[in-house]
Amino acid sequence: MQPNGNGDGQIVDYQDVHPAVINPMDASPATFRAGLDRRKANRNTLMEWIRSSLVEGRDYGSIMIKGLRSKPTLLKAGSEKIIAMLGLIARFPNLKEYEDAVLDGKTLTYIILKCELHNQIGEVIGEGVGARSIEIQDNGDLNKSLKMSAKSAMIDATLRCAGISEIFTQDIEELPNYNPDHVETPHQMSPKSSELASEKQVAAVRALIVNPKVYPSEKRQIHEWIEDGLLRSKAKELLDYYYGISVLVEGAWTKTGHGELDRR
Repeated sequence: MQPNGNGDGQIVDYQDVHPAVINPMDASPATFRAGLDRRKANRNTLMEWIRSSLVEGRDYGSIMIKGLRSKPTLLKAGSEKIIAMLGLIARFPNLKEYEDAVLDGKTLTYIILKCELHNQIGEVIGEGVGARSIEIQDNGDLNKSLKMSAKSAMIDATLRCAGISEIFTQDIEELPNYNPDHVETPHQMSPKSSELASEKQVAAVRALIVNPKVYPSEKRQIHEWIEDGLLRSKAKELLDYYYGISVLVEGAWTKTGHGELDRR
């Protein structure tokens, strides 16, 4: 117990004053565990919102490459939605450098823009980078290069900040078969019968609609997938996600990982 040094005569017990924790691994086990639990719950909420709110073909999309569907790519509209829902603001700190270079008559070959996602008090929460070759990629169109670099940087920052690279990729326009007017949606595809889910898969997925642990927004999305013609790959993805992953071991199915329903 020592005086606090500000002359008001109050006594401070310095054993109760905890120093700021710089490295999360230096926090107490209880504090560290609470932080993990909180972030896990928040991430699950974010993932639920993304699945229920983002629209394929507008907010994200994919293309067919050699008969296979590419990994979904996050589009500008989807990135803007996620940023807005997180209460963040996208800023491009080095954009003015390129604007000044153009005004000074300098010749630019490449554009490399940085995007920062700021919270309401100006703190940087996430960062991303987007680059373009003005001649090779945009045929000398500087304005297009600036816009495309800014878009790529913002999407990159969104993927990093929200931690959703496992779901989306970016820059689908760089793929050889990309046509911005023909980003495929479930309604535009006509899958082969071999690609459709089996009756057992459909029945198992349909059971999720009446499961009390499945959120209403998820039930609506599952119903839409079934109505649109549930694909075998999507059915497996749903079943693995909700029920957990099982493998066949010596003739018997053995569960190797817990599903989302086990955690709710």
